[in-house]
Amino acid sequence: MNKAAETVHKVTGFLGDVRTELQKSSWPTRGELMESTLVVIVSVALFTAFIGLSDFFISHIIRFLTTR
Repeated sequence: MNKAAETVHKVTGFLGDVRTELQKSSWPTRGELMESTLVVIVSVALFTAFIGLSDFFISHIIRFLTTR
């Protein structure tokens, strides 16, 4: 068997194994996926607000302390 045919055989075997494993997985329903996405979006928004406000106040405190 030449090297190209061997490589193709390995790749197709790998892809077959991947397909088998993916069929064993349990996939979320559309509702579960939407709920999880909403949780992620809200969490990111809250962390962004917290970091933004922290940066704002800390920079003003540092500016106040260094200009006196």
